[in-house]
Formats: sequence, structure tokens, C-alpha cells
Amino acid sequence: MAEYVKLDELSRVIVVPPKTGHYSEVVTDTAYEKGLAINFGINDQVCGAKRIAMGRTVIPPHTANERHVHLSAEAAMYVVKGTMVLLLGPEAKIVKCPEGTFVFAPEGVIHGVANASRTEEVVLVFAYGGVPSKEAARIVFIDDSDNTYPPAGWDEE
Repeated sequence: MAEYVKLDELSRVIVVPPKTGHYSEVVTDTAYEKGLAINFGINDQVCGAKRIAMGRTVIPPHTANERHVHLSAEAAMYVVKGTMVLLLGPEAKIVKCPEGTFVFAPEGVIHGVANASRTEEVVLVFAYGGVPSKEAARIVFIDDSDNTYPPAGWDEE
């Protein structure tokens, strides 16, 4: 059952006052996941988050990021615009995720994201659960120098 408190008693249950930000105040990271434009809007640096990191990613046309694993965080994604291609597991299984799709990647699951379109960008919102930053998520990238990655057929629209 939900707990109710009187407004003048709220200070006894609130530990940290909320902070807000705006997209225009967020720095875009284009180096961390090569080829993607990532905006962390909520994390320890932006607003003092302790147990969540959240952001927005733009995948340019005909782009795939490097496969990776989050060793210390679950990852959730929501496709806002376009069709994201999820490249899942050691075999990089191709899973098409159209606009409106929720995607969950548990800790330790190999995944990558891509955009097969040659003209439109893909936009997604993501969150890492239980950690306040990409550093705390302990992301390890897969060395695919001896593999065909992205796999054949990833960019078929």
C-alpha cells in the first residue's frame, strides 16, 4: 500500500532534493560508442544520481556500434524513432526493433545496436539500472577484429 505524508512532514522522508536538467545542457558523447551520439541526461555527474543512468542515443543512417557487455548493470532501451537492429549474443543474432519497442539486456549479455536505414536516423532512450554512470556499468567492448561484424544481412531494410 502507498504511504501518504502531509506536505509539512515531507522533509522526514526526502533525503536528496530532486534536480532537473534540460537536453540543451547535456554534453553529447560521440567517442565512447564509436559512431553513435550519446547524451547522458541523468547520471552521477549531471544530477547526482546514485542508482540510475539514463540518456538518449542517436544512431546515424547505416551505422553499427561495437558489441559490448555491461558487467555491472542491466540495460533498458526504448526505440523512439526508426527501426533499431539489435545484434544479440555471441552469434550477433539480428533482431529488428521497430519504433515503440522496449529492449532489455541483462548484465553480461553481449549486444550491439545498429541502423540499417541509409537515410533515416534511429533515436532511442536508454537506462542503466543500479548504477549512476557508464563507468559504474563496467562496459567491456568485444574485439571483433577476427570476426565478421556486423554480420551479413544486418543492413537489409
